[in-house]
Amino acid sequence: MMNLKQFASHAYRQYELVTCINMLEPWEKKLINGFFLIMLSLVIFSSFMYLPDYLQTLLQFLTPPTWHNKSPENAAYAAQKMTRS
Repeated sequence: MMNLKQFASHAYRQYELVTCINMLEPWEKKLINGFFLIMLSLVIFSSFMYLPDYLQTLLQFLTPPTWHNKSPENAAYAAQKMTRS
């Protein structure tokens, strides 16, 4: 069983081998790793900022219009329809 430090070292070594950055000079590695880190952080940021709105729009598009209202009779209708399915 590898401890966390060994696992991180192994994962970084695999990352270097897969991306072939093990052949680069240290300053080039830092440049490429910085670029990947910035791209990953932008993807994570945009996922938290924009994905919920996109999912809400998608769910409104896919679900029947009666489910969009939050009134009790519509909730009962939705629950009844879900139990039939």
